[in-house]
Amino acid sequence: MNINKNNSVNASLAQAPTLSIEEIDFLTKQPIKFIEGNFADYMWGGYHLYDMKGLPYDENSRIAAESWEISGHKKYPSRVMMPNGSIFTFMDLLKNRHLAGLILGEAVIEHFGQDFPILVKFVDVHKHMSAHLHPSAASAKALGEDDPGKEEVFIVLDLHEDAESALYLGLKDGVTRKAFEEAIDKEENILDLSHKIYVRPGEIYRIPSGVLHCWTGGSIAVEITESSDLTYRMYDFRRHRPTHIKKGLASIDYNRGQGVRLEKECRGLWQPTEARGLDIVKTHNALRVERLSADSAASEPVKIDSRGTFEVLMGIEGLLEIVSLSNDWVVNLSKGRSILIPSKAGSYRIRGLDRENSNCALRISMKIPGGNGES
Repeated sequence: MNINKNNSVNASLAQAPTLSIEEIDFLTKQPIKFIEGNFADYMWGGYHLYDMKGLPYDENSRIAAESWEISGHKKYPSRVMMPNGSIFTFMDLLKNRHLAGLILGEAVIEHFGQDFPILVKFVDVHKHMSAHLHPSAASAKALGEDDPGKEEVFIVLDLHEDAESALYLGLKDGVTRKAFEEAIDKEENILDLSHKIYVRPGEIYRIPSGVLHCWTGGSIAVEITESSDLTYRMYDFRRHRPTHIKKGLASIDYNRGQGVRLEKECRGLWQPTEARGLDIVKTHNALRVERLSADSAASEPVKIDSRGTFEVLMGIEGLLEIVSLSNDWVVNLSKGRSILIPSKAGSYRIRGLDRENSNCALRISMKIPGGNGES
């Protein structure tokens, strides 16, 4: 199910679709695979995501800066092809309250609402992004935005050869608010005032709301965030795209640390859990981000218990076989592909199929207040 030309939805449903029992079972009793090619063609992207996914492309193909892997956002909603060939957007499917409860889990709906609460992407930073920031929830609300604020988790997967591959994060030590705002007024390159980090594969960065940042050309990464597309560009290298100076200055968090102190605060590390093959990284919002790892096929499979909520799995290395404990479904997950395991699909076990490389996937879900020892 590969669509590369145009991912716009021509006939988005005005209300929740009416589905048969068989169609509901198709969407809730096994992992959901979404139609591939849900690409954002921002000017700073390239074509690496086609290669990573094994999708065909040529000189007429759209640039793929971001692959919105699982999205309930109206800008680039994920789509599902039903067994009869009909196509629904994920956001329209979730308008069906009964179906939303089966897919997301009742606890998710109770605490976060019926819309899909997260947005996960593969990102190819082929050229410099803008220097930008994302507002906090409070700032977004105060500014009258439709989307909520957000913070991001970036996990670097690969680097393009001979590229800069850097992250500019916040301001350098000693740069004052006055100096920064004067540079904005003069339309100077504010990266000259920003703290620069050369990134490496495997590194994790949490980008808090209100923090200026810019990824330079050369990084392929996973981006995990709340379901929001709010971005305030502060400097865009004179590429004639709109900037959002007034809103950005109203949203920037000047109380954050600077330089190395901010870098240390934003770096993440995988921490082992009591469960075999499962590591976790600390987040400062409601997103739970974990890593599943399994040895080659000769080893004992790793069991993963369901928490009664949806789970997103993103392949980041090798090839995993994922089998339900009740043996009523099985899927393979390779690097560059993603699936959503509905809340009713149950527990599963994973096994690595690539004997030459590590076999890993990201497991992304929600922290339920008061549940699983978290608040």
